[in-house]
Amino acid sequence: MARPFFRVTAGGADITSKLVGRGISLTITDGVGRESDTIQLEIDDVNGEVAAPRTGVILNVVGGYEDGPQRDFGDYKVDQVQYAGWPQKISISAQAVDAKSEQKQKRVTDYQVDDFPTYGDIFSAAAGRMGLELSISAEIKSKANPYEMQSEENDLAFSTRLGDKLDASVSVKSGRLVVVKRGKGTTVSGQPLPTILVEYGRNVVSYNVTRKDKPKHSTVTATWFDRDKVERKEATVSASSEGPDFLMRDPYATEDEANEAAGAKAKELQRGEASASFEIDGDPMARAEAHVEAIGLRDQVDGLWRATTVTHNFSSTSPYTTSIECELPDR
Repeated sequence: MARPFFRVTAGGADITSKLVGRGISLTITDGVGRESDTIQLEIDDVNGEVAAPRTGVILNVVGGYEDGPQRDFGDYKVDQVQYAGWPQKISISAQAVDAKSEQKQKRVTDYQVDDFPTYGDIFSAAAGRMGLELSISAEIKSKANPYEMQSEENDLAFSTRLGDKLDASVSVKSGRLVVVKRGKGTTVSGQPLPTILVEYGRNVVSYNVTRKDKPKHSTVTATWFDRDKVERKEATVSASSEGPDFLMRDPYATEDEANEAAGAKAKELQRGEASASFEIDGDPMARAEAHVEAIGLRDQVDGLWRATTVTHNFSSTSPYTTSIECELPDR
C-alpha cells in the first residue's frame, strides 16, 4: 500500500524533519474566487521547543505518496503564526497570494475601448498591478471589451467580478492570476484537468449530496439600450424547462453584453440546483475546477459534478484524505 508523505521547505530549507516527529496536521485548500489558496499547519509543541517559521517566510509544499503520484502544491507566504496552550500548540497559516498593500488598494479606474480593446488587456493590467503573471484562456483573452469601470474595488475583487460576468473562474495560483472559463474542467491552455473519481469500494470515505428545491426559471432576460433606435431591448436565454422568467435588474450597454450576462446567470442558476461534498482517499492530483465523477454510490449522487474547492488533509495520526466541495457542472 502506498505510503503518504509531505515535505515542507521554509525559505528554501527543508524543515520537514523538525516537524514529523511531533503531532502535526497539514491542510491545503485549493479554491477559486476571492479567496486565495491557503495552507494551515497545526503542530503539537508539548515542550515549547519548535521554532516556527516567522510571518513573511515563503513555504513550499510537496505532497502525495512515496512510491506513487506526488504534487508540488506551490509557494505560500506565512501571514499568521499563533501559539496556544495548554497543551501547547502552534498554528501556522499561509496564503498563495502575496498580500502586499498594492493588492488591497481600492481604486477607481475606467477601461476605455481604445486603451483596453479586450478583456485580456484589462486582466493583464490588474495582474501587473498585483505583481502577478497572467494566465488566461484564449476565449476570455480575446473577448472584446465594451467598456468596464472599476469603482472602489481592489484589483482581485474587480477581477473576480469580471469573472462572474464572463462566467469565468478567477484565482491566484503560485504567483499567477488564473482566468479560465468556468465549468469546462480545463486548464488555461484548454487541456482537460484530470477527472476526480469518487467510486464505491475503491476510494470513497463519505459523501453528502443536497438536491435543492429552489425556484426554477425557464429563461433569463437582460436588458440593453439600443442607441440607434433610442429604445430599451431585451436579450433572453434558456435556463431550464420550467418556471418563470428571471429578469436581471441592471441594464447593459450592448446586445452582446446583455446576452453574455444572461447566459452566465442562467448557468449560475442551473449549478445552484444541487451541491455535493465527498471525502476520498488522498488524491494529490485533485484540483478545483476539475470534473468529479461519482460511480456506484446511489441514484441522485452518481454522475458528473464540478469541484469548487478541494482540500488535502495530511496528518501524522490519521490517513491522507481529500475533501471535495461540488456543484452541478454546466449542462
